[in-house]
Amino acid sequence: MTASPSPSLEATNAGSVVTTPAPPPTPTPLLTATPLSAGASADAPPCTPAPQLPCSPSTNDAAGATATTTPPPTFTPPPPPPPVEGEHLLLPRPVAAGGATWTDKSYPYGSTRGGTLRPHTGVEFGVPAGTPVLAVAPGAVVVAGDDSQIAYGPQTNFYGNLVIVEMSGLAGGSLYALYGHLSEIAVTAGQAVAVGDTLGLSGESGVADGPHLHFELRFGENSYGATRNPLLWLKPLKGTGVVAGRVLGPDGGRLNEAPVALLRVDGPAPYTATTSYAAGEPNPDDLLDETFVLDDVEPGYYQAVVDSGRRRYSTELWVFPDRVNWVEITLSPAAGSAAP
Repeated sequence: MTASPSPSLEATNAGSVVTTPAPPPTPTPLLTATPLSAGASADAPPCTPAPQLPCSPSTNDAAGATATTTPPPTFTPPPPPPPVEGEHLLLPRPVAAGGATWTDKSYPYGSTRGGTLRPHTGVEFGVPAGTPVLAVAPGAVVVAGDDSQIAYGPQTNFYGNLVIVEMSGLAGGSLYALYGHLSEIAVTAGQAVAVGDTLGLSGESGVADGPHLHFELRFGENSYGATRNPLLWLKPLKGTGVVAGRVLGPDGGRLNEAPVALLRVDGPAPYTATTSYAAGEPNPDDLLDETFVLDDVEPGYYQAVVDSGRRRYSTELWVFPDRVNWVEITLSPAAGSAAP
């Protein structure tokens, strides 16, 4: 089962763009797509929803006319749409609060880091060596050791010391969590674990470019070809949301490794960007059929921008906390604006 398409950008001629609403994986979205016009700034306020412009009248005094300052535009978010079908932000982070609980944004799931690495099948937490690694769900340990003799990835000695837990209590099929590059292992195969139990300590064993934790989810079977994006399962950091979507070509086909950026319109926010999945091992969610995911996004009104190098394509969305927010962009030959 795949998700239905969301608002996309289509070209009418070389000089104009219209939007064609289509339902996302959930009921019809509240927003319509608005491509950037030539020369327009990505930070310019969008046309919908219209900003409220409270103004103060001018006043005159004996010394002459003076005008009061006009407050900046304000944006009122609409009611959140219904949850995305199949949303499952259920799992805590595999490292304790107070440490580096955010995921590495430079090498997300499905990324090749600009073609320099193989497609990533998990996410990374940049914790120092010796950081306790925690179970994200109850379950049974199915692997606890190293991969020097058995390849749990594309080759032996890939994850180094690793633990794989088959999680229990999650509907929809078997789900396995893999914790890789450990320096020490604290559990044994067959052992039952609970949420928050220490499975081992982080390290840099196997193929690793420094101490960190590699966290991977496998759906349906414990195999390297069955991974899914952990960002669709891990709870976002407090007060933030998750953005998932698709980047499609003119023929509706999925575009690999397309750059995607979120530019906040209604206030400041950290720079947020990723690329769509590379071809190969990365797999979309069985329901969403997404091509990219961004986590820990501050709530607000955003433009989602894809820059092809010659043209820029965009659409708008509201990001709500503690949920998956869906967006889709289709790159048509005459759509978009000239890239700066």
